Amino acid sequence: MEQLPLLALLVCAAWMDLRTHKIPNFITLPFIPLGILFHTIFGEGAIYSLSGLAFSFLLLFPFFILRVFAGGDVKLGMAIATFTGWQLFIESLLYGLMIGLPLVLILAWRRVGWQGFKTSFSRYMLIFGTRRYMTPAENEMAGLKVPYGPALALGAALAVMLNKYQIFTLVS
Repeated sequence: MEQLPLLALLVCAAWMDLRTHKIPNFITLPFIPLGILFHTIFGEGAIYSLSGLAFSFLLLFPFFILRVFAGGDVKLGMAIATFTGWQLFIESLLYGLMIGLPLVLILAWRRVGWQGFKTSFSRYMLIFGTRRYMTPAENEMAGLKVPYGPALALGAALAVMLNKYQIFTLVS
């Protein structure tokens, strides 16, 4: 029951990201103070949540600068970290990355098919051979924007569940 607010955040964020390719601020931002308040009253204390918040920002913001993650993904990660703390956040991020690769490939396959994969592979080979960047076309895999919020949400849910029931932990 103590992870019910986090579960609500994960379901809402994943659903919105799949439908609109955005995770709105009105979903993620209220959960940051809620996570801090929750742990201040019921959990390990405000320092637990604030350390998770600071760590997640320092870890994810460079990915935002490099355009690997969108702003909504970074804010989702920060909201997750206020509920899980920094150690469990690392684990949830690792699970999210492991879940994310096949998920991204499946979503990309549904949009562009085999031809889109072949076009991307050919473009990468030309880039490698000529050592010049070529912009991806719209009909190829590399030109797609695929939502990553669902992978982050699934990773967080998996990490919380595995740790709650002491099944498996990557980070102690």
